[in-house]
Amino acid sequence: MASEQTQLSATGAVALGLVLIAGGLFLVLFALGVVPGAEPSLEAPPWVGACAGLAFALCGGAVIIGFAVAGGAAPDGDLLPGTPIWIRLIQYLLGLGIVGSLAAIATWVAFGPGPRRFTMTGPFGRSESNETVGRAVFGTGAVFMYVFLIVFVVVSIRRLKRSR
Repeated sequence: MASEQTQLSATGAVALGLVLIAGGLFLVLFALGVVPGAEPSLEAPPWVGACAGLAFALCGGAVIIGFAVAGGAAPDGDLLPGTPIWIRLIQYLLGLGIVGSLAAIATWVAFGPGPRRFTMTGPFGRSESNETVGRAVFGTGAVFMYVFLIVFVVVSIRRLKRSR
């Protein structure tokens, strides 16, 4: 059975994008200790929280650019044919910032200084996990994120060349 996909309207994209941007900027300000009365976690350096907020804010920008400015996505997931190169470039740079921020967070969790506490949730409940196992899982995730980052850059460059 064929399913019909609907795209986000321009108004919906702007609304969703602004919510993501506002939430992301709040996380950045919270992590940096700018929000009055907020005490950021001492378990992670402020830049880690700022990276998380930045990923949300950039995602909001990507939603606005992709749907409200560029008009949506083609069936292959790329921007629609005829989208100006400068819009494509902004969209790809936003994606690069999102993936880079997430990779930086995973890298810090896996390889950063200090102890880590990990918990696992399974069919028999929640339990503490070994720090080495937790760091290994995040390290593997960080490696995958960097591989994805490289692939993302290569595909983006090819798409930019093709759209000229």
